[in-house]
Amino acid sequence: MPRLFFALLQGICLMMFTLTAYAQTTLTVVPEIREDFTRRFNPFVGNSLPTTHEFIFEPLIIFNSMKDNKPEYRLATGYELDDDLKGVTFFLRKNIKWSDGKLFTSSDIAFTFKLIKKHPELDYLLISDHIKDVTPIDPHRIYIELHKANSQIARVLVTLSIVPEHIWSKVSDPVSFANPNPVGSGPFTTIESFSNNELIQCQNPYYWNKEDLDIDCLRLPKVVSNNDFLSRVGKSEFDWSSFFIPNIERHYAAIAPNFRYWLTPASTVSLVFNFETENEQWRDLFAQVKFRRAISMAMQRALLINIAAYGQGQPITHASGMSNKFNTWADPMTTQQYEYFINYQPNASDDYLRQLGLLDRTGDKLRNFPNGDPAQLTLIVPRGWNDFTACAYLTAEMLFHRGIRIDVQELPYREYYKRMATKDYQLAITNFPHGATPFRYFEATFNTEHQTELSPRYGMHYYKNKEVDKLLKKYLLTRELKEQKSLIKELNALIAEEQVTVPLFNTMNFYQYNTERFTGWFNEHNPQANPVAWSQNPERLLQVLALKPVTTQKQGISL
Repeated sequence: MPRLFFALLQGICLMMFTLTAYAQTTLTVVPEIREDFTRRFNPFVGNSLPTTHEFIFEPLIIFNSMKDNKPEYRLATGYELDDDLKGVTFFLRKNIKWSDGKLFTSSDIAFTFKLIKKHPELDYLLISDHIKDVTPIDPHRIYIELHKANSQIARVLVTLSIVPEHIWSKVSDPVSFANPNPVGSGPFTTIESFSNNELIQCQNPYYWNKEDLDIDCLRLPKVVSNNDFLSRVGKSEFDWSSFFIPNIERHYAAIAPNFRYWLTPASTVSLVFNFETENEQWRDLFAQVKFRRAISMAMQRALLINIAAYGQGQPITHASGMSNKFNTWADPMTTQQYEYFINYQPNASDDYLRQLGLLDRTGDKLRNFPNGDPAQLTLIVPRGWNDFTACAYLTAEMLFHRGIRIDVQELPYREYYKRMATKDYQLAITNFPHGATPFRYFEATFNTEHQTELSPRYGMHYYKNKEVDKLLKKYLLTRELKEQKSLIKELNALIAEEQVTVPLFNTMNFYQYNTERFTGWFNEHNPQANPVAWSQNPERLLQVLALKPVTTQKQGISL
């Protein structure tokens, strides 16, 4: 009898454990395509898992793009710029603990800034370039001295993930450190389970904002391509995702009433030239605005939107590539002046190409250089990005009708990025950041300081213009919105005049959510913050904190 009793008791305990585990409120999130699913939570490398930023390492401040950049204070409770804009003081929340129970202090911030200074390979956001010195004033205040005045510096500095000094000071090689068992400040720091196909990441036992957190765990499934995503999203496997879905009404929203989406204006998808390509003939042509305009006028942008973007895009307004989201920041005269060059003008395109010496010299309707070499280019795109891929093949077809043959090369993202970083390409299709103001687009895309092998891909066209750099620096010296708008108008006009890139269409922020298990989703009726699930969108943390389970999954279970 005792043996039977203990066996029964053991079974009940096992059942209780299983039911408790099952009762956890788990949110399944799919932020991106992921061919490489390595247990890597190093926030300073580009291939860390997409639950690293915000969820393991919480920001000091989140600037809310849906509320005119209103600061949402997280690890910090405030900040103050010096009168001369050459320094900033951050005030830190008290009694914050790391997930191992150690106190979070200003020393951790100082250590992190010095870490990326010592190891530039970790500083992919180029934050160190701004920093002259970092000084803890006391455990809850830190002063950061700048090399140059910068009115926007707080927004830049808070993008750096702060790591615990007591852990990372013992890491001999932080560049290759995978950080497989992270200690962080964010809501989800416990790696409950990890396999080649799935990550379960659960609550930080010492999270400071637990009273607002109703999610126990995040589930990150491996999704290797758009097609993989599309084959699974209709089965209600995912709660929250940010993917391009062709014909989203038919292939997602119509499947179930709880499948919802919200598309908001985002950045521009553009065709970019490598101004420093090793092919001398093409390099000389890329340098001429007449050639860049000829390519732009060969584009049938309505077809790109309807076919490549399945209607989920907007016609571009600005030849500079500035997002339509910022129409009020542009001079209408500038918009009108360059509108001709961003519309389909096949005769004008052909005329420009003839003037540049690209002629059909063999009678095959394809153009050649004066020396007889064929006018043939390569165009690279990331493999698995279906909208980019469709856009590339349509672009190739459109240019073929103008007598230029295009070889489309679909590459794994890391190779795509490497080819751009090492100037080993001719044409590429990419998108750009848009931010809460147009400054981020112009700064990230055209500031020559962002044309290094460690920079984001946005400036890897290698176009250089000292006047652009001058205007960008001037923007950082003013706090006045009126003057900032005036400078953006100048930048917009200058880039439009030069037709540096060929903007194709304005894309949308892709965001899908499933109301079956959770409420509190941000949408057009509840626009509290940008809910896109992509990594390093800090506002996605605000979305998670707003979510509530539809049913009370945490209630006890009676037997």
